[in-house]
Amino acid sequence: MYTRIRKSGDLMRTSYGLAPTRRGLLKGAAAGAAALAGLPARAATNVDFMGWFGYEAFLEADDFLAANDMTMEKTFINAPEEIVARLRLAPGEVDICVPYFIHLDFMASEGLLQPIDTSRLTNWPDLMQPILDISRENMTYEGEWYSVPFTWSSIAIVYNPKFVPEPPTSWLDMLKPEYVGKITIPSDLPSAFSTWGRIATDAPEPNLMTHEQLQQTVDFIIDMKKNNMRTLAASYGEMVDMLAREEVWLCQGGEAVMAWVGETPELAIAYPEEGCMTFVEGWSISAGSKNPDAVYKLLDQSISVPGQLAGAAFNGMPVTNGKAIPLLDEWNRGAYPYDDIASFFTTKLRVDPMYYLEPDGVHATWDDYILAWEKILKA
Repeated sequence: MYTRIRKSGDLMRTSYGLAPTRRGLLKGAAAGAAALAGLPARAATNVDFMGWFGYEAFLEADDFLAANDMTMEKTFINAPEEIVARLRLAPGEVDICVPYFIHLDFMASEGLLQPIDTSRLTNWPDLMQPILDISRENMTYEGEWYSVPFTWSSIAIVYNPKFVPEPPTSWLDMLKPEYVGKITIPSDLPSAFSTWGRIATDAPEPNLMTHEQLQQTVDFIIDMKKNNMRTLAASYGEMVDMLAREEVWLCQGGEAVMAWVGETPELAIAYPEEGCMTFVEGWSISAGSKNPDAVYKLLDQSISVPGQLAGAAFNGMPVTNGKAIPLLDEWNRGAYPYDDIASFFTTKLRVDPMYYLEPDGVHATWDDYILAWEKILKA
């Protein structure tokens, strides 16, 4: 059990606020100097980013963009499927992106991504071997890497010990009568079906359920939504707000949720015996990237020690570069099992496979899962 011991909210806001200001000053100074010399200012290389809010912190540490004469256009996503859609429709509008790691095989097979030459990444040798081992099956295709792992997380039970004195040992503990109206889960299709598909059915792989098993899971979550939850949180942000106000006492979320809530209330995390979903986040290069050389610099920056520390501080998430661990803050070093990551992944976490893409008459497809989630949201 881990508890929050340091508030990171102010640090997160400060980090995000100062970096653009410094970049603006540097760009303004460069333009002014060029004008005084009677020469036009050199245009910076623009890179188009698409991914989750906050992940850009891994790329921007130490004013990396300004120092390398880059600018970045950012498109923040609400669901990983948005990246697939954008790369299919307008690959030239994306340079660097963060696909959901179980999507990478089929995205590579469809030619949506470029293979990554890891020899161009000076910090690649510093990535921890357990992270590479857990990532390899999903992040490689035909022997080549298509993503660079820069952080990871789990989906477990975050709870408030003030109201939940005994650490939960099963996902079903969230459904105890004393917690009715005091639980929530976020609007997150992958984690919802991965978590509750294991509880509602006998499916060995919740991403590979039959149509009947998928319907059983839908019915289970709808019943939980109506009879146990305070509400189904529209976002992780809404869930964090409810935890902070102590409106909910238990939720489905990762270690970083404790950091996002802040110093109070003091929260803890439990890993239920049924297992927890895990994911590894990685940067990928769009097949239509206009600036692959610039992207390689950003990839290397994201797994450098400064990039890892900045991203970890901003997001409350773990690092993948082993050299960064001794320099992390006390909370981060305590929240993640850096001393035995391999065992943590194999005993507490589960890596789910990709959904079926085409119907086989038995199993639900990815499209079926998306439609099923819409049914849950509307219930």
